[in-house]
Amino acid sequence: MNLRQIALAGLAALALGGTAVAQVAPIGQSAPGTPAPAATPSAAPGAGASPAPSGRRGRRASSPNPEPSASDTPEPPQFSTMDGVWEVQVQPLSGNGKTLYSHFYVTQKADALTGTWVRNNNEKVPFTGTFDGRLFKLTATDAKKTVVTLSGYAENFSDMVGLLTTADPKDKGTPFTAAHRKKERVGGY
Repeated sequence: MNLRQIALAGLAALALGGTAVAQVAPIGQSAPGTPAPAATPSAAPGAGASPAPSGRRGRRASSPNPEPSASDTPEPPQFSTMDGVWEVQVQPLSGNGKTLYSHFYVTQKADALTGTWVRNNNEKVPFTGTFDGRLFKLTATDAKKTVVTLSGYAENFSDMVGLLTTADPKDKGTPFTAAHRKKERVGGY
């Protein structure tokens, strides 16, 4: 035993009103040469463990649990496939820099994606692509025969992040994001 353990054992013996010199043993074991302690309550005041506080800390126990209010943000819808409507935001790095909004209407069969990209002025551009559970690649050809590739990753079937590129070798790509939208009826129709 080191000096600190001896001093602590002596103080503990004095605090309990004992006159014998205490021996120190590892937690859960009896000291050598001493009988195992009996399961009797201690007679010394303050020797027992203090009772656990009742109720929650910092609040009165009678206060009700908070219930969600109408202003709380609702849980996001949980999607299990890429099927559905996606709201797309293309964010050009040049020009006026204004975000361009459009929609994907996607159908997934195994790892194949097909659908329609509805762009400005209701222009409908068909696309095909692949999806491996995380990474996607879509190829669309518009009426002017311009081939556009959109590739990136999807997070939990609810968000896409990627890069839109054309066949032009000087094209460094344009970032885009897309959010899967839940089908809802507007105005109860």
